[in-house]
Amino acid sequence: MMRELNDIYDVVVVGAGPGGCMASYASAKNGAKTLLIEKSQEIGEPVRCAEAIPSIEEFGIEPKPEFVRNIIKGGILFSPSGKKVIVTQDKAQGYVVERKIFDKYLAIRAAKAGSKVVVKTTAIGLEKDGDYWNVIVEFLGEEYCIKTKIVIAADGVESNIAEYAGLKAKKKPLEVCSCAEYEMANVRLLDKNMMEFYFGNEISPGGYVWIFPKGDTANVGLGVRDRKKKAIDYLEDFIENGMAKDRLKEATPIEFKVGGAPVSGPIEKTYTDGVLVVGDAAGQISPLTGGGIYLAMDCGLIAGEVASKAIKMNDWSEKILKEYEDRWKEKHYEYLMNHLKYRKILEKMSDDELDALAEALGESLDGVDLKKFVKRIITKKPSLLKYFKDLL
Repeated sequence: MMRELNDIYDVVVVGAGPGGCMASYASAKNGAKTLLIEKSQEIGEPVRCAEAIPSIEEFGIEPKPEFVRNIIKGGILFSPSGKKVIVTQDKAQGYVVERKIFDKYLAIRAAKAGSKVVVKTTAIGLEKDGDYWNVIVEFLGEEYCIKTKIVIAADGVESNIAEYAGLKAKKKPLEVCSCAEYEMANVRLLDKNMMEFYFGNEISPGGYVWIFPKGDTANVGLGVRDRKKKAIDYLEDFIENGMAKDRLKEATPIEFKVGGAPVSGPIEKTYTDGVLVVGDAAGQISPLTGGGIYLAMDCGLIAGEVASKAIKMNDWSEKILKEYEDRWKEKHYEYLMNHLKYRKILEKMSDDELDALAEALGESLDGVDLKKFVKRIITKKPSLLKYFKDLL
């Protein structure tokens, strides 16, 4: 470990979540001398999300039983009064994974591609040193200075690295969804291959409740953007008194998880001289669903490719690294900004209006494009026009 911390690198990736692991994998695979650092003593711990991902095959990853806990075929959405909308389109399908194992698998994959990995190592500073960056880290109470040409900040919602580099990444409290989740045994599921989502200003203001089937268990959690009560208090109330209480009566928690999801959309700029920002640190997470594993992985892959290309060109200036932002925005920016619009619409609606929206959508929603979707709503419920007219 100490040998790695005293070495000089082409690329240092801070944070071994899915985005950081994919960035270090792509960087090392393409020939850059790469180091991946993680502050936890175990990659994959602590888990801070509901563990659903729409696709992994496109990254050349086979869905293995060692980390795939369930195959998901869609979702069931519940309005405050219990009206159901079934969603089976592509983005609602995928897998529920065991993040502790999946993240470790991604880190091993990066190591096999040639990346060095160090754990229990916290980045506490970043200093410019000519054409290099000095990443100041703490390992077992000692400080070390790692010299590198490029830093990839994949250090999560509370990203310090981006801030150290002069990029604005800090989120205001109301821009972060506070999440609490139990992994529970003995949950009676409606369908073992369907995720469940519950909406309502009383049960989860500014967010929603989820029940995600996970084989022998289920993740039961919620996200809120409300500070009247703690997320865990809203969750306990849903389990005791919510719409699914009869199916959760015998359920018992085997793990408790908390975290924060940045839901204000991507940060203004995700690159500068010798620095790229990836995943939650960059706000590359759906402002509507809070889903970010797939986005972090894809943007991480792009970041690693661009970083290694810059090393080969012997130019890691802002001008060259702009390719990263150009590429990820071309693929994902419109999706993220649309989800931000939808989130802002939904959080303005009363529970009665959320019920009206569910009624307008009908019992199933599969592959309807945005304009048809909005026309369907305002044709059936003209009173909702005020919310959706700007989307037409």
